[in-house]
Amino acid sequence: MLLWWLLVVVLVAPLDAQVKFPGSRPGSRPGSRPGSRPPAQQGGCNCVFLVRCALYLDQIQQGCDLGGGVAGVCCPVSAAAAGSSTGSVTTRRIFSPASVSASLPSMDSAKMAQSFSAGLNFANTINQIEKNLIQNSVVLPVFSPAGQHLRVFIIDEGAKIMDRNAMAIITASKQLVDDFTLTRNQGSFGLRNMPVSGTSLESLCPQVPTCPNPNSKYRTADGSCNNLANPIWGKSNTPNQRILPPTYDDGVFEPRSRAVDGAPLPNARRISSNVLLDVNQPDESYTSSLMVWAQFIDHEFAHVPFPTMDNGEGIQCCPNGTLVAPAFRHPRCLPIDLTGDPFYGPQGRTCMNFVRSMVAVGAGSECVFGYAEQLNQLTHWIDGSVIYGSTADQMRNLRALRNGLMKISGNNLLPINSNQGGDCEARERGALCFTAGDSRVNEQPSLTGLHTLWVRQHNRVAGELQKLNPQWSDEAVFQETRRIIIAQEQHIIFNEWLPIIIGKDFMKAFGLNTLSSGFSNDYNPGINPNMNNEFSAAAFRFGHTLVQGTLRLFKTNGGVDTIRLRDHFNSPHLIELENRLDDIVRSFTQLAIQKFDSFITQDLSNHLFQTPRFNSGMDLMSLNIQRGRDHGIGTYNNFREICGLPRARTFNDLTDQINPENVQKLARVYKSVDDIDFFVGGITERSVPGSLLGWTFLCVVGDQFARLKKADRYFYDLAGQPGSFNDSVATDPSFLLGQDHV
Repeated sequence: MLLWWLLVVVLVAPLDAQVKFPGSRPGSRPGSRPGSRPPAQQGGCNCVFLVRCALYLDQIQQGCDLGGGVAGVCCPVSAAAAGSSTGSVTTRRIFSPASVSASLPSMDSAKMAQSFSAGLNFANTINQIEKNLIQNSVVLPVFSPAGQHLRVFIIDEGAKIMDRNAMAIITASKQLVDDFTLTRNQGSFGLRNMPVSGTSLESLCPQVPTCPNPNSKYRTADGSCNNLANPIWGKSNTPNQRILPPTYDDGVFEPRSRAVDGAPLPNARRISSNVLLDVNQPDESYTSSLMVWAQFIDHEFAHVPFPTMDNGEGIQCCPNGTLVAPAFRHPRCLPIDLTGDPFYGPQGRTCMNFVRSMVAVGAGSECVFGYAEQLNQLTHWIDGSVIYGSTADQMRNLRALRNGLMKISGNNLLPINSNQGGDCEARERGALCFTAGDSRVNEQPSLTGLHTLWVRQHNRVAGELQKLNPQWSDEAVFQETRRIIIAQEQHIIFNEWLPIIIGKDFMKAFGLNTLSSGFSNDYNPGINPNMNNEFSAAAFRFGHTLVQGTLRLFKTNGGVDTIRLRDHFNSPHLIELENRLDDIVRSFTQLAIQKFDSFITQDLSNHLFQTPRFNSGMDLMSLNIQRGRDHGIGTYNNFREICGLPRARTFNDLTDQINPENVQKLARVYKSVDDIDFFVGGITERSVPGSLLGWTFLCVVGDQFARLKKADRYFYDLAGQPGSFNDSVATDPSFLLGQDHV
């Protein structure tokens, strides 16, 4: 029998358990970047950004002014050690948005109009290309590994419209660069001073949402109107933002492909197979609940999909495992070269499918030309969208529309995909696909299990509320239940899960601890909560190193069965047909995860989305590296610098954070320390003492969660907001329900 306690018990080992990894304090040389500030000397005070002093939290005595009204902290050690703060200082953004000063030359309006026409013609050009591909059957087979990688996502219609419009504006931006011979910075940042409004592309800009009821007790389904001054912040189908300027080859959209010496960057698969190896190192402290919560939370607020063709067919870049002919290459293809690969080569594969991410533009005055920004299909908040969906239509389709309940299927399982059971790989095994607030619900069995627990918890709470308030409508019961469920989710994340990931010192440093009594008052409407691209495309992918390739299912009678993860991607047959949900859930507290390190199970690196028709799959590590280049993510050395570490000049300089054996591996595949991809460098770092993550990932993850908490007008422990709870609920949302709570 599945019990609610499985959601609210301590997820793993006690929170005071120390991560048993070697670590060292960061160096002391301050970094710099466009838009950053150096440490300011104020009467012996080293005034630094919050993130640069956390390891010295017990020595911080006061805040300080970095200039221009930007708050810092007096760090008692030399300049840029780490990141911390006290009091109201923590309510400030740790990182200011990426920006570079770049002025534009005088530009002739008639010539500009010709550039804009390239954007207007974009849709027609793509339609002709895709028509030719479909006619020649150059499409992705649904039940291939790459086909299942695509089908694990369902692309919202709003996302498709946004991507199409944004691509037109990006195409016009690239044409402006060519027509006016703009420099890289002018094309990237100079054009961002040019609004799309007033041009022939103006109709492609999304509208700023209206907020008819700013004092609503309940969140909107799509995340809009949380911030009343900026109602589009946090909304689904809007752009990510950035910590560092993009590294696109052309400054606008072309993926990062060149090393600092101008040569091609090392192949993503070569890096994966030489640096991110498979070594079994189970963690002695933490169980699989830590990993599955990481994935569940990721699916709560981050999803940058890649597109299909207009008719829904997948984009094929590697037919039969070989590079597609130039005449049939879709513009969004960025395939990974597998030539000579020791694993894929003997199978005759020289190419791994990779399709570039979907993009978005801002609304109103933020709809501008310039560099591409990737689209987040989900709301950017921790708001239960992983359970309820990120649009009003998704939410409505998941509801039973009676007594405030969510839909379920037989045996109290998740509802079946209404699209003829969906296209997940389960159909190859005689099963159907489940549906939930996030389309990746079927991706692996533990994730499906956690989704199921939350829907059951919603229905349990709704049932109690309906008994206490029989006069309430379906809508009232649903919204009050949703409000409670979101509070419970936030409580678990910030009280149990996140302190393990970033450590208790950093929880305090970033101001992330929730209160044991009373209310918090740290809401800051000036903080933009939107996902940082570097967070969602790199740092928050740390969970991939925690995954066990061999899973253990724990039976009621104490027996244990062993299965391989590779046999269960995107296929919930284990739950739907074999009734093993309870066995999976027991593993949350009994199955050890893998340690946070540079070792990745082969079930992810060689067999991702493997189906019964294939004896291999994709490589998630290669996809992660290629995705970072696709998004123009800054390099590892740049993130060392912005996070307060000394910039590495040689590979040996990396040993302050990375074990020497891993540094040697990096040196064998990269020519320069300035070429190292952020994901690769971050995943090879030693854990900071008291936390799970290495320094740079901790820096970026801490920043994001600080903004997700402090920018959220509906965060569960806030006082004085329309959605505020009373004191007993704010401090203990696992309360025994009673009418006085709502």
